[in-house]
Amino acid sequence: MNRLTSSTSASSRSRLKKKSATPPHQERLYRMDLKYIVQTIRAEGWAFIFICTYLFFEYVRPQSIWTWLDVLPWVPMLLGGALIALFVDQKRQAAPHVLNKLMVLYFGVVILSSVFSQYPSVSFGRLWTFYNWFIIYFLIVKIVTTPARFFIFFLSFLIYSLKMSQHGFITWAQRGFSFADWGVTGAPGFFQNSGELGIQMTIYVPMAAALIIGLRPYWHPLWRVFFYAMPLTGLGTLIATSSRGAMVGLAASCVMALVKTRYFFRMLIVVAVLGAIIWQVVPEEFKARFDTAGDDRTSLHRIERWEDGWQTINEFPFLGVGHNAWEVYYANHFSPEISGSNMVHNVFIQCGTELGYAGLFALGLLLFYSLKTTRQIRRQAKEIDERFYYFLTYGFDLGLVGLLISASFVTVLYYPFLWIYFALVASMQVSFRNGLKSGALHASENEAAELK
Repeated sequence: MNRLTSSTSASSRSRLKKKSATPPHQERLYRMDLKYIVQTIRAEGWAFIFICTYLFFEYVRPQSIWTWLDVLPWVPMLLGGALIALFVDQKRQAAPHVLNKLMVLYFGVVILSSVFSQYPSVSFGRLWTFYNWFIIYFLIVKIVTTPARFFIFFLSFLIYSLKMSQHGFITWAQRGFSFADWGVTGAPGFFQNSGELGIQMTIYVPMAAALIIGLRPYWHPLWRVFFYAMPLTGLGTLIATSSRGAMVGLAASCVMALVKTRYFFRMLIVVAVLGAIIWQVVPEEFKARFDTAGDDRTSLHRIERWEDGWQTINEFPFLGVGHNAWEVYYANHFSPEISGSNMVHNVFIQCGTELGYAGLFALGLLLFYSLKTTRQIRRQAKEIDERFYYFLTYGFDLGLVGLLISASFVTVLYYPFLWIYFALVASMQVSFRNGLKSGALHASENEAAELK
């Protein structure tokens, strides 16, 4: 992750201000020229405006914060508007990607699982839990097809996550950075529970850090302060959630950073210092929760559900008990020793119990090709010294690791985490490929040499 960082000396950063390997239009975006960003948003048309606004209503949930806004079905309206506008979008470009085919494959497994479900009426009645994400995925991939669109859309994703992280950080500070059983929560919706908010932070922090490493040379000092607040408040909110799963996910991301870097000992020092600082600010009560892990009631409840889940996967290996039918099946076939939610509390076991090994196979392919995609982009971005895409691929990889580890303790298969991630990965490669074709990301040999 430090390859381009080490090769970009102080003098080359100075030259970057005078002459960049990045084409002028893209460079103005990277420099956070707000007037130009607004002009670009308006120029990209209604489909792009609608999909960016959808993301705002999904992640920030203003209609839940300010009830006077909650008079219209904002999310369906915005998605419908994006779909209609897409058909008349004169800037629409082809967006082929292997993840598109794999999303169709996964949807096919969901349909088959519903057909052969132990409770077909339940499964078909809850098809919306996936087909909503299916539609959203394809809208994002079909609309966010250029470097300018991808940069602005991804930037909005980070800013909306910053809204969550600053709220969590301030809440934690207001209680004196002390421990609370309930942690901190987000706006009503997918991120209200502290565990789900913690997962979002494990995705958001490495992505924000990657953006900083990639684009820091372009920014005015005030913009640097703004963007530095992203990982800082994200880490604070992650700690404040009191979520053990999120902390383990963050630790896994740090381990992955060590694995991927060429400068192991440098990164080891960074990770060790960061870990020591985090451990110092973690409340003692939160640390005590790790001492009881595996023995406390919460752990025993999860372990029991996991064991019952794996038993069910082996009883229904092909297509599971049916899409979204696990909780009904569990209530009718198991008598748990530890009372509580029937949810299985593990995203992989959730997939396996409901969709069988066919679902796990489809999900595994989506994850594998996501990592393969970021690797391909990283290799191509390095060749043309495209800092934004190059470093962002590392952030995506680390974010995925944090997501998968932290999601191993909660039931979040049909939350935004995975499906928005897949859409961002596909859009990243589609926009990068289209940028190379159009010249939006082209760098001449002389310009590229100045960054080496």
